[in-house]
Amino acid sequence: MILHWEQLVLHYGSALNQHRPRFEQAGQTTYGLLCCRYSPTEDELGYSAGDHAEANLLRTALWTAHLPNALRAWTPHDSCITVTLAINRSPCRNCTALLISALSALYRNFPARGPRNRFILAAKGAYEDAGMTTRTTQNDLHRLHDAGWELCVLQVGPTLSARGRILLEGIERVAGRGFVRLHG
Repeated sequence: MILHWEQLVLHYGSALNQHRPRFEQAGQTTYGLLCCRYSPTEDELGYSAGDHAEANLLRTALWTAHLPNALRAWTPHDSCITVTLAINRSPCRNCTALLISALSALYRNFPARGPRNRFILAAKGAYEDAGMTTRTTQNDLHRLHDAGWELCVLQVGPTLSARGRILLEGIERVAGRGFVRLHG
């Protein structure tokens, strides 16, 4: 599953383009965007840089207050709430557990609403620490997918990075092949 950067911009707006350089080359430090579309006219964007950026984003008011408020108000007649967590590399094992726990908590608190909306996890490439001892595993991808995350590789530019191709192989074994579309 591949999500093109242009899909993010078309769906969430051109304000995302200021963050594009942070995704063109994945460094050792994580960079993440939390993009939420609550309705066709209401979007929010959060970002975090540094170690475990995705964990930092899960602690923001965007995830802890605004998203629950939107789910509380959501009805099946409304447009789907689309949440995309874009990171420049796949989550480490600890962040994988946090992502699973955070989405599970939303599903528990909103059992009729949470699973009927979209939660997309898009990573530019596979994570492996400098010592090559910690990495995102196939089991991590299965657990994230089973928890309700739509898994995909974020493609920035005309081709996937080498780490993106590695991650894509793992995601295809879990979630299949294709392109992720964000509908407005």
